[in-house]
Amino acid sequence: MRNIFILLISTLMFFSSCTRSPKAPDVSNIEVNFKLIPFYKDLEAIPPDSVDQYLPNLKKEYGKYLDAISMRVLRIGSPEEKSYPEHLKAFLEYDANRDVFKKIDSLFPDISVFKPEIEQAFKYCKYYFPEKNCPDVYFHISGFNQSIVVDSAWVSVSIEKYLGADCIFYEWLEMYNYLRRQMIPEKIVPDIMKAIALTDFPFMPEKFNLLNNMVYQGKVLYFVKQTCPEIPDTLLFDFTEKQLEWTKKFRADVWGYMIEQKHLFSTDRMVIQKYTGDGPFNSYLGQDSPGKIGAYFGYRIVEEYMDKNKDVTLEQLMKDNNGQKILSKSGFNP
Repeated sequence: MRNIFILLISTLMFFSSCTRSPKAPDVSNIEVNFKLIPFYKDLEAIPPDSVDQYLPNLKKEYGKYLDAISMRVLRIGSPEEKSYPEHLKAFLEYDANRDVFKKIDSLFPDISVFKPEIEQAFKYCKYYFPEKNCPDVYFHISGFNQSIVVDSAWVSVSIEKYLGADCIFYEWLEMYNYLRRQMIPEKIVPDIMKAIALTDFPFMPEKFNLLNNMVYQGKVLYFVKQTCPEIPDTLLFDFTEKQLEWTKKFRADVWGYMIEQKHLFSTDRMVIQKYTGDGPFNSYLGQDSPGKIGAYFGYRIVEEYMDKNKDVTLEQLMKDNNGQKILSKSGFNP
């Protein structure tokens, strides 16, 4: 089994116009096959005092998936360990987890509501990558550890990370507002596609600098946009409406500042983090600026590159690790 990729995802709000893009391709005749599996419901149904009785069927039903989730996400050890039943019992008895189960059931009584949107995104993915098999999609709870977990045959969603920005659990956990704003159901499908992009096309730059980091993040966002073409800008970039308008107004000034300060080709990890890492704002640019503004510029560079180089496929783009070449051929001018 391939190494499991775990994606930690931050959060913000969504209401905005969409990024400009060519008309989405017709995927109505493309067929995709995948299962939508509410693993968390099977866990919830186990009486804590009867774990030993239910465990054999759980192992039979979920196999390697149960191994991965137990060890990498729930962190309660391997199902083959003698101590596993006790650890699982403790997990199920924990009051906070019982409250989470109840909250999920009240908000999402039937997770099949997510299937049409996931299916549509998978159809677009199949259009661009015909040889790719669609993964099964599981839903689990993680104790608020991860948002998406990816393996070669499946994707698993921590459903408790998408309960709504005003969910009281997030307040109790003292999560920052800029993170909570993105913990909404509308982020589930874009985050699935983002996780697939990050897994299938890992960051392997020819040189570790800000430009290559920005372009890589831009490529991942472009992948999300192609597979979720109706996604609004604020949801794509994790910006508020106000931050998006600020960025549009001052993007030429920001680009000029990055060049003037010689940040674009900087290999300083602190500089790179300030432009591409999560945060309420960019400390170089002031409190009205958004965090991850570098990803916005990376996307715009990639968008211009693909507009001017129609012969480049999405797969070729995702495999191209030369950020400077993409910038040069994009003719990017903010």
